[in-house]
Amino acid sequence: MITPIKKPAHRNLLDWEKEFNTQINKIRYVIEQTIANFKTWRIMHTDYRRPLATFTTTISAVIALHFYAIS
Repeated sequence: MITPIKKPAHRNLLDWEKEFNTQINKIRYVIEQTIANFKTWRIMHTDYRRPLATFTTTISAVIALHFYAIS
């Protein structure tokens, strides 16, 4: 897992460290927004009512439709 660089107590972050943190935070923002959006879906708040063998296919379709909708 890649995490942002923490600010040392004795100095400010260098320019390359700030740029690195900016790039990491841009990626994290997109992922966090996607997870938050996914959690708001009402269909995900109910139990899975289909046969358990079809779960993989169903979740793959849901993910594909989500990425289609945001693209």
